[in-house]
Amino acid sequence: MMKRLTFSMIILMLGFLVGCAQMSPIGSVPSNDLYSGKLHTIDPNNHDAMANYYEEAANEMKAKLKAQKERLKDYDSHSYYYGRRGQDIRSHTSANIRMYENAIQENMKEAALHRKMARDQEKQEFGLIREEAAGSPLN
Repeated sequence: MMKRLTFSMIILMLGFLVGCAQMSPIGSVPSNDLYSGKLHTIDPNNHDAMANYYEEAANEMKAKLKAQKERLKDYDSHSYYYGRRGQDIRSHTSANIRMYENAIQENMKEAALHRKMARDQEKQEFGLIREEAAGSPLN
């Protein structure tokens, strides 16, 4: 009877732990949840706001990149502190640096694209306003 009760409790606890475990890798992957949430609140036709959003994201990534480069520099100057895991830390930090550099580049491309689209939109609106003014009965 005691063995059966113990076995039931173990199964019950394991079931509870498995039910609470996070199955997706979302928590372990650096994400842009903050930025993606902000992006959904911006009007897609407001290209200046979109460009500002991407520039802000790039600036945040630059700060993170700087921190990662400092971490790598610290590792290189004191690699003996890290022991066997040092190579893993170095390669992980190098991968983060590459990821941030690529993200900065992509965000700056998007920002430049939206700036260009905003200028084109302004030119088009200005052209339409001039056409309307030329066609008005006051002229």
